Amino acid sequence: MSGFMDVNTWMIVGFLLAAYSVVANDSLQTLGTYISSNKTRSPKGVQMLFICTITVAVLMLGWFLKNGDPAWGRLSVPGREFPLPEPFTWVYILPPLAVLALTQWGAPVSTSFLVLSSFHPTNIGQLLNSSLTGYLVAFGVGLIAYGLGMWLLERWVFRRTQEGKEINRIWFGLQWLSTGFLWSMWLVQDLANIFVFLPRQLEFFPMAICTAVLCVGLCVLVATGGGPLQAVLRTKTNTSDLRSATVIDFFFGLCLLYKAFLSSFPLSTTWVFLGLIGGREIALRIKEKEFEVVFTNREGGNLGRIIGNDLWKAFVGLVVSLGVALGIQTLI
Repeated sequence: MSGFMDVNTWMIVGFLLAAYSVVANDSLQTLGTYISSNKTRSPKGVQMLFICTITVAVLMLGWFLKNGDPAWGRLSVPGREFPLPEPFTWVYILPPLAVLALTQWGAPVSTSFLVLSSFHPTNIGQLLNSSLTGYLVAFGVGLIAYGLGMWLLERWVFRRTQEGKEINRIWFGLQWLSTGFLWSMWLVQDLANIFVFLPRQLEFFPMAICTAVLCVGLCVLVATGGGPLQAVLRTKTNTSDLRSATVIDFFFGLCLLYKAFLSSFPLSTTWVFLGLIGGREIALRIKEKEFEVVFTNREGGNLGRIIGNDLWKAFVGLVVSLGVALGIQTLI
């Protein structure tokens, strides 16, 4: 295992930038609704304790089960490893900086493509395959679940919102459960994007320091009210509603859990998220047309424009990600 003597300054800078940029980029799809809906309902200290408790539990459980590997073994899959570069130079801090820039533009950028591909470009094909599989699985889950029955919930939520009726308190309890479940599954998948900057095995004290740093960052996220709101969600039906978001979080967590059991290789959680909400929106539009009752969000335009815009931004994010990942190889 490695201690502080095996870590240089650029590794620390890269880790800090990755921790900030990855969480800022993915905060809406994991913690955004929880943070926004609890602004006036629970003290921020309680929210911080809740999120940090889950974070510490997942980090330490993975570290213990994987013999000191903080990334749940996703960087050390036999034959598809992401080895720590030697020497580790300033070049490797460019990917998390690019993540921050793309996040400000509003692109659903894949931190997995942008960060991990920079460390081992030969794994790009496998990473793309894993992420596409995740997208298709999530798209199918969204299409089937909402096509078969969950559309009834969305129609009910839409009507209740139009009537201005209050949300039953039970939904707040369900939201805490679904958020905790999703956040733990997201950590299992995306910790690799953060810990790729550090040695693949850490001693307890360095691991504790890293955990504390992540928790401080999450506390800042809660204190400031969450990360930047991505336009990807604004055009989808009821996604700002607590009840709908709770169900989305649950299905999103299930998709990540399935992929975690299916393979230890990393994937883009952003693509999984886009697949889920894309399949969901198509199912809702189909049901709306079938019953001739409007209950979907039409502000973003027609269905083709909404899904096409999401895919276009994802494609641009992918091209830029791969461009940065391959481009920095010339600087190494």
